[in-house]
Amino acid sequence: MVLRVGCVPEHFSAPLVRAAESGEFPDEKIELMMRRLEAGELDVAICVTEGLVAGINDNAIRLFGTFVETPLPWAVSVRVDAEYATLDDLAGNAVFGASRQGSGSDVMARYMASQFEWGHEPHVRVVGDIRALVKGVQTRTVDAFLWERTTMQRHYKQDEVRYLGTVRPPWPAFSYAAQTQFIQANGQRLRAFMEWAQTAAREFMNDVEKNNGFVCERFGYAQSDVAEWAEYVRYSEDGSVDRAKIAKAVQVLERAGVIQGVDVDGVVLTPEA
Repeated sequence: MVLRVGCVPEHFSAPLVRAAESGEFPDEKIELMMRRLEAGELDVAICVTEGLVAGINDNAIRLFGTFVETPLPWAVSVRVDAEYATLDDLAGNAVFGASRQGSGSDVMARYMASQFEWGHEPHVRVVGDIRALVKGVQTRTVDAFLWERTTMQRHYKQDEVRYLGTVRPPWPAFSYAAQTQFIQANGQRLRAFMEWAQTAAREFMNDVEKNNGFVCERFGYAQSDVAEWAEYVRYSEDGSVDRAKIAKAVQVLERAGVIQGVDVDGVVLTPEA
């Protein structure tokens, strides 16, 4: 039976991509479909935690495990010749670009405004993927956007956009999610998958010098950027959910106006053994 797993086509997924391509998961075939969790298309999605929490209101989806334990560093980017000097300079009428409504780039713009106590909702405009966001800043369609720091390094080095600062939320970077009914009916399968995934991540990071080359070749990053990423990233040892951290995400996102009427019990569902 195929377990259909979707994950971001970025460096964080490298351990899974490499392990799946090597046939190292013996019990089930894993398909890394590299697309969003959509109804009926995926069994499991590995996504940024804030994006998953933000989507709980609209979908019968629950978060059931932790993939990357360390918080995600969201870099704030602006036009190269923009007058902004600090993150607080964006508090006025700056327009933030987002890849889609409810995405991490959208949610984090709202989180940023709330945490910096700007006193109002940020102006957010949906532009598209990272290439569209970079172009949007360059053409003044938007003033700024947030994206993962390592991914942005190539754009900074090529002077396409300018780095302004980093926003780092207090919750895990990536989590596992699935439809509620699927979690309830497939507890053992999901636990086995998380065990495999965390083992793959641990083995990948234990030989990081060798595997950095794989990340560079597959995802097009510079060696120095991958080495810097490997220094801070920590994958979860067992996939368990720290409910206090997810509760913090729920609290912060509710205060930022991203979600309403949701508590941690409505977000997290632990697969039964």
